[in-house]
Amino acid sequence: MPEKLFPERQRCKACAKKLGGPGAPVYLGLHCSPRCAGLAEPHADAAAAPRECKTDRGGRWEFKRRYRSESEIPGNLRDDPTTNWYWCTHCGHLHIGHSRIDLARETHRVLGDRAALADLLVKTRGRATHKQVAEVAKIRPIRLKELEDPTGEKFDVNALFAVLAVYRIKLAAVLRQEGAGRA
Repeated sequence: MPEKLFPERQRCKACAKKLGGPGAPVYLGLHCSPRCAGLAEPHADAAAAPRECKTDRGGRWEFKRRYRSESEIPGNLRDDPTTNWYWCTHCGHLHIGHSRIDLARETHRVLGDRAALADLLVKTRGRATHKQVAEVAKIRPIRLKELEDPTGEKFDVNALFAVLAVYRIKLAAVLRQEGAGRA
């Protein structure tokens, strides 16, 4: 059974103090302090914080918006299938990740696993429906859903290439040379 998180959880998992008063931070949805959550005290300066906790705004580092629970994320972002959020390991709060792929700025992306591929496909699809994309790619909509499911056990490789062609994405491989300089 999944663990209850704030706001459903009202007490700290570690020390049983009250969670989430007005403006009070809640760490990882379970704890009242970084110490209870097993986290180091977060940096006070955004420039010193890790990349997952900050964003570049106008050439200056600023902290990303912090959310104590999924319910605090604005509805328009929460309902958009291209938006993802994650628990920050630095500050213990939820942050919004990339919500759309900006093809004018992003030229390449290295995909390390199936979840990254699924994320790329969902974000590239944007607000188009599965049916609309599948019709243009000449595949069944269920094949597109299988491609976008990061936990799926199988997918049609031909469907993947058809969808990539519709999105105008070219598949590439990053080849690493082990022990550069060896003959």
